Order: sequence, then C-alpha cells, then structure tokens
Amino acid sequence: MLHNAALSSLHYKRELELVRAQKVDITNFENDLDGFKSEIGESYELASRRFGEAMTEIDKAIERWQKVRDALLGSERNRRLENDKAQDVTIKKSTRGNPTMASNAR
Repeated sequence: MLHNAALSSLHYKRELELVRAQKVDITNFENDLDGFKSEIGESYELASRRFGEAMTEIDKAIERWQKVRDALLGSERNRRLENDKAQDVTIKKSTRGNPTMASNAR
C-alpha cells in the first residue's frame, strides 16, 4: 500500500511539473506576443508619421509648382501683349506729331 501511494505520489508530481512547464510556456508565449505587438505598433506609428510627412511635402511641392505655373502663364500673357504692341508699331504712327518729320514730309 505504501508502495502504491509512493508511485501515485510520484505520478502526481510528474503531472504537476508538466503543468508548471506548460504554464511557463504559455507565459513565455504571451510575453513574446506582447513584445511582437509592441514592435508592430512602433513600426506602424513610424510608418504613419513618415507617410504624413511625405504627403505634406507632396502638397508643398504641388503648391510651389502651381506658383511656377501661374508665373509662367503671367509671363506668357505679358509677352503676348508686348508682341501685339510691337506688331502695331508703324513708321507713320511713330512719327505722327513730330515736327521734324512733318517738315520733311512737305
């Protein structure tokens, strides 16, 4: 009877050690999972921040290029107006009202 009780006790001790080992494995797994989640969260935050910064820079670049485009369009309008004025210049219009040219024309 003592022999059977000792064997039974040894069997329970082994099962208890097995349960303790499993608990440690679960605890380690939970710790590893928490660490993984933390790393992923940090990576996500960094990626999100960089994405936002990139979008801000793209918006700034678009705004700068829009200003350049507007300046070029304004320059084109000015060149067209100046060209129209230059095409409208004639000798007759340039000398009208000039006393020297009027006396030479007579």
